[in-house]
Amino acid sequence: MGTIKETFVKKLAWALVVFAFALSARADEFMRSGKFESVEAFVEAVKSFEPEKTKGDMAAHFTVKEQGQREDPKTGTPIPAKAIESCETLWADDSSALVFALAKPPTEATRSFVGMLFLLKHISSRWQIADSLRFTAAGKEAEIKAQLTAGTGSGYSLGSEGMRPVVTITEWQGGRGYSYGLSASYTLAASKLKRLDLE
Repeated sequence: MGTIKETFVKKLAWALVVFAFALSARADEFMRSGKFESVEAFVEAVKSFEPEKTKGDMAAHFTVKEQGQREDPKTGTPIPAKAIESCETLWADDSSALVFALAKPPTEATRSFVGMLFLLKHISSRWQIADSLRFTAAGKEAEIKAQLTAGTGSGYSLGSEGMRPVVTITEWQGGRGYSYGLSASYTLAASKLKRLDLE
């Protein structure tokens, strides 16, 4: 009887080790050098990412410094997001994709948001990060939004590269009598994200 119980305990312990390893592997899946079978697989990896629980290279992108009075010892402390609030594909074709992820680090002095715009490229049958841009907003009215403002059929022309999608990022900053919004548009330039400026 004792042997059966010992065998059960060993199997249970082994199952827990395997389960913990699987969770750990999943948490570390989302890395700058990661390769994904599809754009959807990338989005799911981002959604399950927990910056607060990992020391992976992407955790810093979803971390902001605590704001507050100078005398407050917490001011300037790095605050990682506990989870990713949302992640969506804004545009994709057979070779490229634009994905936007949003996180809300639990800062105490004021609310904060971090947004990441990712350019994915399809290379050797896998999708991987080619470029990324980080956006932050802080204050009572803080918010970050990303919107596809032109698809490939009506996008901004990059000469010989043809028509490209355009994504507009808007940040709302501040609050309590002083808030403002800033917008900028971005498109693809080879394997990079390019800001579009008035010419």
